[in-house]
Amino acid sequence: MKIRYIFTDSSLETIHNSFMVDNNTIHKTTVSDISEINNDKSVGKNVIFFNAEFLNSCSLNGYDKSDKAALLKAKFFSLHDDQLLQNPSELSFFSSFSDNIGIWGESKLIDELKNKTSNLRKCLFMPDYLIFFENKNVIANFGSHYSLRLEDGRGYSGHAQKINALLKSNAQILKKLDAIDVSSEELEFLKDLDHSLNNLDLSSLVHKFHFHHPSSFNILKTPFNFNRLLSLDLINMADFRKFAILLLTTFFISFSINTTIESRYKSFSEQTRLLLSSLGNQSVRLINPKAQIDQLINGLKISNNQNYFDDRVLSLFDTFQVDELDKIEVNLDAKFAILYLDGLSSQKLNIIRNLLKSLGLQTEENFAQVQNQFNGSIKVYLND
Repeated sequence: MKIRYIFTDSSLETIHNSFMVDNNTIHKTTVSDISEINNDKSVGKNVIFFNAEFLNSCSLNGYDKSDKAALLKAKFFSLHDDQLLQNPSELSFFSSFSDNIGIWGESKLIDELKNKTSNLRKCLFMPDYLIFFENKNVIANFGSHYSLRLEDGRGYSGHAQKINALLKSNAQILKKLDAIDVSSEELEFLKDLDHSLNNLDLSSLVHKFHFHHPSSFNILKTPFNFNRLLSLDLINMADFRKFAILLLTTFFISFSINTTIESRYKSFSEQTRLLLSSLGNQSVRLINPKAQIDQLINGLKISNNQNYFDDRVLSLFDTFQVDELDKIEVNLDAKFAILYLDGLSSQKLNIIRNLLKSLGLQTEENFAQVQNQFNGSIKVYLND
């Protein structure tokens, strides 16, 4: 996958340098306007380093890496309110523990840049000093401005006056500073100091960053929207319609299923409530319907705790599967049950008679025989 790296000014108007990384190779490219990056659809991602002189930065040393972004922002502003010239509510805050840096700036300026980049293909925008990701003090001349990165993670971009002021307030870093294409005539605090002086090789810096520090930091992250997809030709209108139809169909099916389930649940609850009520239960609040009904049946009393519902006949037909059993009618007031049987053989009828007799239950039979099969009923008295 191709990845493009671009270096631009703080307003994103001027492109200073552009590089393309394709597999293991890197080569310089030409981009005259930032909107041109939409033309090459073979590029999977654009990483744009810009002169972020309007941004401020700090080290994240001492902050909890498990904090959410909003909590980290609140902690930072509460600890640095004396250093902030603006109202914190007017500031945007960005953090990256992989880069060990917290960055804040005026929300109004950041929103203006977001508007400029809202129609661009997938891009990551980050301050240009993040190209120096190693833990050391580095200052580099980018031609139009200077970039300063400190070993604790802080970074700054700006013209000579700003960088001179920073060097003055951080004099201790001058003793150990890598300077790249730096003019000591502009940066007065570098005069007569023993520091290294190297040439700026952006191609090598990009190559090293790409293969050793693939940061996902993004200052100008914009929300996802379908209009952007359509304007960038990432999805055509026909495919969008198909996707919309599929999405709406899925929604309505899900809604219909949920409505049906809810309706059946309400019906089940109402039927269960009526059943409990018909059995004499005073409570109609359903928490565990099955358990409530089982408890009610097991503890059912008929009068003065002298007689009980005899469920032995039900246990009999639960233990011995009798396919010919059509239904059971239970009369609690008269204390009997009627078993209706259809197509019963003489052998099974005798077995049922003997089992009921062995349980000590009184019975009355009413059967008619048709072609060696018995159709009819057995009335079983449930109580002594």
